[in-house]
Amino acid sequence: MCRSIYASLIVLLTMCLMNVLSFASADFESLSNSTNSLPFNHFEEPKSSHIDINILALSFHNVMARNNKNVIFFYNNLIKGVYLTPGQTYVILDKMNGIKAGAMYWDRNCISFLAYDPSAEAGHQKIFWNIKEDGLYHSWDNNSWQKKKSWTFNHC
Repeated sequence: MCRSIYASLIVLLTMCLMNVLSFASADFESLSNSTNSLPFNHFEEPKSSHIDINILALSFHNVMARNNKNVIFFYNNLIKGVYLTPGQTYVILDKMNGIKAGAMYWDRNCISFLAYDPSAEAGHQKIFWNIKEDGLYHSWDNNSWQKKKSWTFNHC
């Protein structure tokens, strides 16, 4: 009896799949032949290359030597931190709506900083951070770096 149920289910499933496939191909053909349907390229091209989407991309890269301990990173008062091993990059996508804070812990050292401050970032949507043995570095182009903070010993 069990085999007959399985056989019936397989036949039923096969029939359903065949109906779905034939419906999908018939529907696609009717859309492509119809004069009333929207063309597939009905969206207009943007007038300029700049698209204002208000999304912030923050990149944190641990550039410390491989033999160093992990850095623990906390973003914007989240309870759970992220462990960044040397060589690892962590990217956050967020809204550009106000100040974003961060804190990092490495061995017994710490850094607290503003990961994003709208008044200081001058409208940049991509912010890069390098984590080094001597502190935290900031960039807008991932090429030119400015030291923003040094590690402090147990004073965060």
